[in-house]
Amino acid sequence: MGLRNKIAAAMLAAGVMAFSSVSHAIGEMENVTVTVFVNPIGAPLGFLETDLTHPQGIDIDIIYELQRRLLFNLRENRIFPLQRSEGFARLQNGTADIVIGGISRTPEREKLFAFTPVYFGSGLTVVHSKVSHPEMKTLDDVKGLRVGYERGSSAETFARQSGANAVPFDNLTLALFEVANGDLDAIIYDRPPVADFVRMVPSVNLATIDQIFNEEACQFAFAMPKDYKYADIINATIEEMLQDGTIEAILKRWEAQ
Repeated sequence: MGLRNKIAAAMLAAGVMAFSSVSHAIGEMENVTVTVFVNPIGAPLGFLETDLTHPQGIDIDIIYELQRRLLFNLRENRIFPLQRSEGFARLQNGTADIVIGGISRTPEREKLFAFTPVYFGSGLTVVHSKVSHPEMKTLDDVKGLRVGYERGSSAETFARQSGANAVPFDNLTLALFEVANGDLDAIIYDRPPVADFVRMVPSVNLATIDQIFNEEACQFAFAMPKDYKYADIINATIEEMLQDGTIEAILKRWEAQ
């Protein structure tokens, strides 16, 4: 066999092997039932509107695209809303396969869970009332004020380091209305959901500062059990969606910032 024919044969064999590998990967999750929980952090990442059984948002759209490509089934054909801490507990006790909804991939969490590639990065910001505190421009401006933070989040550190009177909360929407009503002077939270709330509900006269901080703790990904057997194929498909522009289009559709 001549050199040219040998090269052609090698290329053909490699192509067949690659096609076989891709075909196997595509069918690897076909008809597998996957249990997904979403932390309803708020728009645009994951939120509940009128239909409480079908959440919406960036993370939801990514899951549906994964389902379209990998052909798995969603348990009860839905994504279940659940608070983040409870979702993490389910990952550890084997009753959840994927937890989504503004889940930050951090070194501490990587010790406990498997994660997909990061699909969107942001940071923390400060939300304040344009009526009560129009002067607020940076994190330094919260010194001496009552500033809310989500219980168990890294925002507490920034609130205390800035000299604020740090106040924990469990419900973001209620906390935002407390800022609007003057019960809190501000809150520190992940920028995407609060920026979306400020944009969509102008009547509450809230604003976010331009400053973004703690970006390393706001690298959003999906969490899975540490030894999840389908983690590799899910991660490869997320990477593919990042490369082919699918996730960029989803982020643009939801005006993520």
